[in-house]
Amino acid sequence: MNPTQKQFPLSRAASTQRMPVGLLSLILLLSAIPLSAEVIWRGDFETGTTAQWRGAPKGDSVKVVEDPVREGKYALRIDGTNAARKGKLDRIEFQHQPEPPGTAEGTERYFGWSVFVPKKLTDDMHAVGYFETRNSWRQLMSFEVRGEDILYSTRVPYARRWSGKGKLTPGRWHDFAVHVLWSRDPAKGFVEVWFDGEQVVPRAMTATLLDENVAFFQIGMMRDTIDVPETIFIDHVIEATTLAEVTPPRLVEKRKPAASK
Repeated sequence: MNPTQKQFPLSRAASTQRMPVGLLSLILLLSAIPLSAEVIWRGDFETGTTAQWRGAPKGDSVKVVEDPVREGKYALRIDGTNAARKGKLDRIEFQHQPEPPGTAEGTERYFGWSVFVPKKLTDDMHAVGYFETRNSWRQLMSFEVRGEDILYSTRVPYARRWSGKGKLTPGRWHDFAVHVLWSRDPAKGFVEVWFDGEQVVPRAMTATLLDENVAFFQIGMMRDTIDVPETIFIDHVIEATTLAEVTPPRLVEKRKPAASK
């Protein structure tokens, strides 16, 4: 080439053609991995205490236990009775207020948690996770259970999003995950829901904030006031920026050993 000739850089296409296949594959793989994946907060009781939760309820009805657990070493056990009555409901609840900008206008978040009930719940209303507004105290969305039937609804305005008939079976862990874009604008806000690893609510556009007040998450024992004592276990409560971060490892069903011949 004449040294006085001007040299132009290779086009992107030409550069890609000359790039080693292995290096190109690595670049494509890295570009597919979300750079913003982050666990923002854990409420999984792996401290062996309830210290991850601010203002956690105390007393004999609340215990950190080693069995059953969804992941790790510890989970939370709540033994609820009507001795915990507050107003018209029995309530022993744990509350998580996301740090700013957690539920600010336009923020996206994933929330996941796991629930285990040793016995079928009564046919009365039970909440097994819901979001509410601070100060104005209005529910924004909720997972309600009657017996083994789950109902997920959003509340701005009220809409039934998923009915999981017979899904909250006793004696095994069940995993919940919600993807929320927080907004007062129904054209911008949305929700997506997964249950036991399956998407049960595809992206649904809806307002997810009611007013200027921030939203917070509650879980535990909230039910109609009844005489029947009930127990619920909670584990793996996580706030994060991706679905993978809030999804616990796949459950492996234990099989009974075959009877000897």
